Parts: sequence; C-alpha cells; structure tokens
Amino acid sequence: MNRISTSMLFDRGINSMLERQSAVSKAQMQISTGKRILTPKDDPPGAAYILDLRTTITQVQQYQDNGVRAQARLELQEAALKGVDDLMPRIMELAIQGQSDTYSAAARQAIAQELRQINDELMALANTRDSDGEYIFAGYDADTIPFSNPADGVFAYGGDMGSRTLRISATRQVQDRENGFDVFMNLETAAGGRRNIFETVHGIIAGMEADAPNSAFMDDLQLAQEHIVSVRARGGARLNTIDEQRNINEDFTLTMQKALSETEDLDIVEAISRFEQDLIALQAAQQTFNMVQGLSLFNYL
Repeated sequence: MNRISTSMLFDRGINSMLERQSAVSKAQMQISTGKRILTPKDDPPGAAYILDLRTTITQVQQYQDNGVRAQARLELQEAALKGVDDLMPRIMELAIQGQSDTYSAAARQAIAQELRQINDELMALANTRDSDGEYIFAGYDADTIPFSNPADGVFAYGGDMGSRTLRISATRQVQDRENGFDVFMNLETAAGGRRNIFETVHGIIAGMEADAPNSAFMDDLQLAQEHIVSVRARGGARLNTIDEQRNINEDFTLTMQKALSETEDLDIVEAISRFEQDLIALQAAQQTFNMVQGLSLFNYL
C-alpha cells in the first residue's frame, strides 16, 4: 500500500498552483499583446515562420525605400534635363538668326553674348546637386563638381563613368541617375565624331563673334537635342519601372502581413474564455492547497 505524505501533498499543491498561475499569466499577456505566440517555445514552427515573414517584410520595405530614393533622384534628373531641353530651341533660334545675311557683326556679337549666358545655364544644370549636396551627373564621384570651364571654349568633365543603381526587388535593380559624360560630353556630331554639348554651343558662339557663322554646328545642336530627349525617355522608363515594382511590392507586403496576422494574432474570444477557465482552475488549486495546509497528523486521530 502506497502512502502519500503531507510533504508530497504540499509539493503537489505548490506545483499545481504554479502551473495554474503560469497559465493565467500567459493568457493575460496574450490578451494584452493580442499575440498568440509570446515565445518560440509556445509554437516553434509558428515562431520560425513569423521570423521569416518579418524578415521578408523588412526586406521588401527596404526595396520600397530604395524605390523612393531612386524616384527622387530620377525626378531631379528629369527636371534638370527638361531645363536643358527648354534652352535648346532658343539656342537654335539664335543660331538661325545669326545665319541671316541681314545681321551685322554687331548683331552677331549680341547673339554671341546671349549664347554665352545660355551656355553658362547649361553648365549650371549639368552641375545640379540633390538635397544631400551630391552632384547628380558626377557618376560615383558625387562629391566632385562634374563640369568646369577652365578656359574659353574648353570644357572638362571631373566625374567618373559610373552609373549608380538601387535594388527595388529581389530580382530587379534600377539605375537612379545617368553619368554626366554620357549625357553631356560624349555626343555624336553630324560628321560622325564626338563633341560635348558645351563645345557645340561655343562653336556657334565663336562663329558669331568672328562674324562667320558655321551652319555645321546647327546640325550638331539638333543631334544634341535629340540625345537629351533620348536620355529623358530612359529616365521616364525607369520611373515607370519603379511605379510598377512599388505596386508589386505593396501587394506582396499585404499578402505577407495577412499571413503574419493569421499566424501570430490571437483569437481574443477563445483567449478570454481560456483565461476565465485558467482563473477558475487557479482558484480551485489555491483552495485545495489551503486544505492540504490545514491537514496534520491530528486530523487522522
């Protein structure tokens, strides 16, 4: 015949109360947080799944942030190139005027003076900086001013040939700006050579100042304008890509958040019911323990 000592009853009562108190505390914590899984041991597979979902959501948010940055840079690039594009018709207009036999040398000097001012505006646009103070057309060397005019008719590029990209999805990157060499320096001429846009405008200026306008530079100017339009089109396509990927990322994030909610969120009705049951069980365990505490050898005499 097995005997149960008073100490064994006492230990069992203590353990029972501790278990019930733990269950009540867990239910309280679940209700207060609204989460079903409080620690990995509550549901190891579920906890691992939640960690994977949160990691994925965080990564996609980083892609979204990259998209925002790339969009801002491309929009600034577009604004600068639109400024360049807006100046081209005036340059062409002045060049055509200067070709007229009715214009005197003095009139051509006046045209040359205006063209010099416009060329300065072109260079200022090419040296556009973003809100972080970086030169947007300097390639990777964004802290260095890309374009300079060290001597009359001489135009230098101080940036590099890099084109920076940002990842906007696990499988997609987007170029967030063009390097200035490709945009302004390495332009095709009508003769099949290469010349930068500033030299082309300066060629028109030099012809006006010498009272001997050269129509060949007008053809080169037309090619330069077409090139700027092409660069703007590339930037527009990249902005469309960012918009498209942003929508995909948003849909994917919503799907992941739904899966996360289904895995970790608490059934509040079930939790309250369980809490009430655990509380009743705790009270019963406490009453039982109190009864055990009152027992002594004299109760059996």
